[in-house]
Amino acid sequence: MQRSARRLPPSGRIVLAPIGFVLATACLLAACGCAGQTARMDLDSEDDALLGAMSSKDFRSACFQMAQSLIRLPQIQRASSPPTVAFTEVINNSDELLDTDALLYKIRTELIKNCGGKITFLDRDIIDQIRAERRDKDLGKVTASSDRPVYGADFFLSGRVESIRRTRGRRQTQYMRLSVRLTDTASSAIIWEDDYELKKLVVRGTYDR
Repeated sequence: MQRSARRLPPSGRIVLAPIGFVLATACLLAACGCAGQTARMDLDSEDDALLGAMSSKDFRSACFQMAQSLIRLPQIQRASSPPTVAFTEVINNSDELLDTDALLYKIRTELIKNCGGKITFLDRDIIDQIRAERRDKDLGKVTASSDRPVYGADFFLSGRVESIRRTRGRRQTQYMRLSVRLTDTASSAIIWEDDYELKKLVVRGTYDR
């Protein structure tokens, strides 16, 4: 039996779909959920899809707690003039990927909003000079007769992040501790320290890696 020949349009050319049809099809696919979506979330909401120990809620709570604790310090409240605080660094000894500078910036923001002008803060941009000054002081290059360091810091604010992770099967516990301390630049005495602790249980799904 003879097969019938494939027929082409009278012009002999393949006819392309109208552009309007293509656009309509694309819109339909997007409406079906093929395209990505963005939704606003509450800042203190927990995202179960993220398995990190510190959530945005923990981050905000820790910084607020540290600021409130520091403001109540007698050396701050009873000072004859606002003491000057220089933020040095937060050392991350945990296995979490954290922006430690962001922690200091958030604590500073909370302090500025709530201290009522009782604290003066040095600009973070001169931190390298402050660290060098501190090393010089430790080496005895800064004389004890100096009333204040060159950059005018009465106190250094620094911190440390530590964590412990334990895994058994699909269950994993994550413990994290953020500690912040205030050090007198003249005597190197720690006059205040506070910490924020959290512990979370993560149960991984069968196909989670």
